[in-house]
Amino acid sequence: MKKWTSIVIALLIIISVLNTVVFASEEQYTEKNGVKLYTIGDIQVQGFVNIQGITMKDKIKLMVAKNNEQLWYDVKLENGRFNQKLWLNWGKGSYTINVMVNEYDRKYSLGPKITVENVKEINALLSPEKYIECEDKLIIDQAAEITKGLTGDMERARAIYNWVSKNIAYDYEKYGKHLNNDYNNEYGALLALNTKKGVCYDHATLTAALGRASGLQTKLVKGTGKINGIAGYHAWNEIYIADESKWIKLDTSFAAVSNQDYFDNENFDESHIAE
Repeated sequence: MKKWTSIVIALLIIISVLNTVVFASEEQYTEKNGVKLYTIGDIQVQGFVNIQGITMKDKIKLMVAKNNEQLWYDVKLENGRFNQKLWLNWGKGSYTINVMVNEYDRKYSLGPKITVENVKEINALLSPEKYIECEDKLIIDQAAEITKGLTGDMERARAIYNWVSKNIAYDYEKYGKHLNNDYNNEYGALLALNTKKGVCYDHATLTAALGRASGLQTKLVKGTGKINGIAGYHAWNEIYIADESKWIKLDTSFAAVSNQDYFDNENFDESHIAE
């Protein structure tokens, strides 16, 4: 009798534990509009946050907001699951991450959201951000190959500039879409690296990603560029040369379409006006 009593008690404990686990698992999700979003136990994060969940929807995005700043991210779905790392590059403070559910065309509705408190200041010019995937293995490996054996910051910056200028062709087809006000295209460093082509923004994001992956603080600069008598919206880069305590300006897309050198040249500002 004593033996059976012990077995019954053990079974009751197991059932109780299982019920607790299931309950906790259910409590870890916030659900809205066909999306289950994993809710983080600790709302304090150290410079980044992993957004995880499940959805039956075909397409969702993430909208990250802090004060007056707002940025949308595409989300990769694998069998309805998503797990995306977001770097919080706007400094310390409260961030809201909202799942946006695609209804049709470019129409989105609100899904679940979470709010986190970033308690760690990170160097945004060395960190990944939208379209600058410097944490991706392909980017890291390519940066290591380009800068192999080079130690000085200027040497590494020049090597990255030369490689992007010579190996990434200008995408005139995408540029033609821009002229027709069609900006619904894919962009970014990883895209440019994989396709070996891109417009100025793709060149600049790839340059930034390779620079950051090499330990060089790299800015993506937007403004007006002028080449061959044509002026328009443009993107280029600035890289900090730490061992010389100075910033240099460079433009890999202009270099790709011309025979001119746009690496730290004296008259750079004559053809580039930053926003």
